[in-house]
Amino acid sequence: MTIDGRKEVTAKNLEGPNTCRPWSEVAGQRIQTQGLAALIFVLLFFNTVCLFLYHGQLSKLDGGSNIVRGNRYELNPSVVSDKKDEISSESTSTKNVVLEYFKEARVILRDGDLQNLPTWSQIESIIGKRPVILGLDRCEIYRSKVPPLRRMLGASGMFNSGTNLVTRLLKENCVIPERFDYYGPGSSKEKYGIRWQVPWGKHTAAKLKYNYSAPLSENITKDDALPIVTVRNPYDWMRSMCQHSYTAEWSKNEKGPRKKQICPHLVYTNSTSEEKWPVEVTVKLANQYLTFTSLAHLWNEWYAQYEQDADYPYIIVRFEDLVFRQYATTQLICSCAGGETKDKDNFKFIVNSAKQGPGHGKKDERTDMIHAWIKYGKPKDVKSGYSDQDWEASLEYLSHDLMKKLGYRYPPSK
Repeated sequence: MTIDGRKEVTAKNLEGPNTCRPWSEVAGQRIQTQGLAALIFVLLFFNTVCLFLYHGQLSKLDGGSNIVRGNRYELNPSVVSDKKDEISSESTSTKNVVLEYFKEARVILRDGDLQNLPTWSQIESIIGKRPVILGLDRCEIYRSKVPPLRRMLGASGMFNSGTNLVTRLLKENCVIPERFDYYGPGSSKEKYGIRWQVPWGKHTAAKLKYNYSAPLSENITKDDALPIVTVRNPYDWMRSMCQHSYTAEWSKNEKGPRKKQICPHLVYTNSTSEEKWPVEVTVKLANQYLTFTSLAHLWNEWYAQYEQDADYPYIIVRFEDLVFRQYATTQLICSCAGGETKDKDNFKFIVNSAKQGPGHGKKDERTDMIHAWIKYGKPKDVKSGYSDQDWEASLEYLSHDLMKKLGYRYPPSK
C-alpha cells in the first residue's frame, strides 16, 4: 500500500508504536540528531587539538617544567635536572639544552634573553664537545707529593682570563675533605684548601714563583699550592684588554699626523709602504715591569711559562669552560687536588659577575651569566672585528701550537 504515491511507513519503522508520520519528517529528525552529534564531536576534537598544541608549545619552550607568567619566563627553582653537562648537539632542540642549564642554575630568563641566547650547537661549534684542561696528567704527582692537610688550590692567570670566576666556583663548591674534617664546619674557605690566589700572586709570571710572595703569603710553602691557571681565547682576551688593561700599557694610536686610534693595535703600519712593526707592551707584574713584543706575544709567553717551562704540577683551564660548563669543569679541577665537589642538586652556579669590588672597571660593564652566554656563545664575526693589519699580525704572532692544544680556532677571515 502506498500513501500519496510513497511506500507505506509502518509502526515498526517509527520511533513509537501506532504512530504514522511522513518519511520526510522522520528523516529530518534523524538528520538533526546526527548533525548535532557530529557538531559535538567536532567541538570535542577541536578542543583536544588546541589543548595538545598549547601544552606542546610550553613543552617546547621549557621542557614542561617551567611557568609562564605574563611577559616573564620564570624558571621553577624546585626542578633540577639530572642531565649531564655533556649533552650531544644531536639533541632534538639544542635550545632546550641551554634552557635546561639555566634551569639547573635557577636563573630567571626573560623574553628578550630567550630570543638572544645561543643554541648548544652554536656553543659547541666554538668550544668543542668537552672541557679542555691541560695538566691533568700531573694531578697524581701533586697528590703523591703533597699530603692532604697541606693541599690547596689557588688561581693564576692573566688579567681578564677568569681568575675571579674559578676562585668563586671553587670557594662555593669544593673542599679538601681532610682539611674540612680537621678544621670543622664554619671555618674559612682557605682553611678548607681554597685560596684566592697562588702564594706568588695570581697575575705574577710563573718564572717569578720563587722570587716573589703575595701579601699574607710569605710563610706558605709554594709547592703545596696547585696553580689553577685560567686562559681565554686570545681574540676575546685582547678585546677585553682594550676595555680594561689593568697594569698593561701600549700605544693604541697609529703613527702619523692623524694618529688614528686602534685596539688591540698589534702593529704599526707605514702608510707609504708595506712596512710594519709590532706595538710593544709593558706590564707591571709582582712589582716588576716586563716588556713583551706585542699584546699577542704577552698572551703567548705568559702561558708558555706554565705550559712549556714549569716542572711542577699545574692545570690550565679555559675561561669558556668555566662559563658554559661550570659544574663539570669545577669537578675536574677540584678532584685534581683530591677535593670533593658538591653534588649537582646543591652546586652553586655563579650567575652574577665574578668580579667584585673596585679595580675591575665599571659595574655596568661587568658580565653576568646570561650576558656572558649571549656575548661569547655565538660564532665570531669575520676577522673577529679586528682591523686588516691586526688580523694579519694575529695570524703571525699568536702561538699556533698553544691555540691548537687549547682547542681555540681562528675566526673566519672571509
